[in-house]
Amino acid sequence: MKRIISDLVMHAVSLVLKLLAIIIPKQKGLVILGASAGKRFADNSAIVYQYILDHHKELRPVWLANSPKVIDQVKALGGEAYARRSVKGIWLSLRTPIFLTSHGIKDALMYVPIIKRPKHVYLHHGIPLRRGWLDIKDAPKKSIQSTHQKIRVSNYMIAPSTFAADQQNRLLPIGIDKFALTGLPRNDVFFDKTFDLKQFKTEFKLHEFTKVILYCPTWRPWGPTQFFPFEDYDLDGLISFLGLYNVCLILRPHHVDLNHRENSDFWKSIEHTESIKLLTHDICPNVNQLCRISDALITDYSSIYYDYLIMDKPVMFLCYDYERYNNEIGFYPDFQAITHGHKPDNQVEFLTALTEITEGKDLFSVERNQLKKTFYKHMDGQSTRRVVALIKDLIDG
Repeated sequence: MKRIISDLVMHAVSLVLKLLAIIIPKQKGLVILGASAGKRFADNSAIVYQYILDHHKELRPVWLANSPKVIDQVKALGGEAYARRSVKGIWLSLRTPIFLTSHGIKDALMYVPIIKRPKHVYLHHGIPLRRGWLDIKDAPKKSIQSTHQKIRVSNYMIAPSTFAADQQNRLLPIGIDKFALTGLPRNDVFFDKTFDLKQFKTEFKLHEFTKVILYCPTWRPWGPTQFFPFEDYDLDGLISFLGLYNVCLILRPHHVDLNHRENSDFWKSIEHTESIKLLTHDICPNVNQLCRISDALITDYSSIYYDYLIMDKPVMFLCYDYERYNNEIGFYPDFQAITHGHKPDNQVEFLTALTEITEGKDLFSVERNQLKKTFYKHMDGQSTRRVVALIKDLIDG
């Protein structure tokens, strides 16, 4: 009964806020941003926020979050941040002419706008490789509803190219004319000449290794990810190999996998290994910085593969459950045709592929570079600048 009453109250509050958002005058220059359902200062939204804060004094960027830790983090940068559910946060969300999110409306607002007031730019968090919820059989009802909400309220969605926009429009069909080919702000770090690789590696104790390999798998709806999904898996053998070649393997799990109790024994098994490091979002918020300092990527079906294409470094795929993933979720492009890299089935093949990487061999560079030309219109480190130009046009328009 309490849950029903709570839902009714929230529905009534949301309806009131929607109506107020229509009639309350907007404050020119105010920009509301958020990410990860209010849980993090992260992704494209965080990059845009920092850029506005540093370069556009005529704008007032405000970060809304659910976490006091995140609010303190933004304030430490010299920025303005409030609780999403606070009176101040709600008031600003009603006064803003525009808001930006990376995951969904709940990144920043307590209500779903109607008649696009305020305007919304959906920055998203990667070019889709897997199918969207609208194309997945028996998808969760909440996920379907969330997708339809984003379609209704989005004025624009950003993309790095026409080809990528086509893929994104299948994921979130807002209309291809509503895509701005700005590029993805989080990828600007790949072109940043001021980024201090040596200092970054020292900060995370990576500077003593000859090679750094980043392992970023996605999540599965049916259970935890198997990080080394081999019948012949041998942790001691893996650690021995990494020590022999002086390689550090960074594990960057999806946040969903960190909550799976089934993985607790695995985390404990690597807890005290020097050559395998667990760098979660809480430890290193910007995964693209890890991409920048790494020598190769290991992934599965994650869209981080597309980001990594920019740097022309080797990629390996651990696709132990490909058949199930393809049948139950599926892909927009032909997965096998566009994933250029080793796909080992056992630890022997895995270590053989790692040996090639440590020796500087890259057998798939030509194919990846062809794909990169298709997926990226701009490779200049100016994506954030173009997004902010779009924001200013929408505010003035």
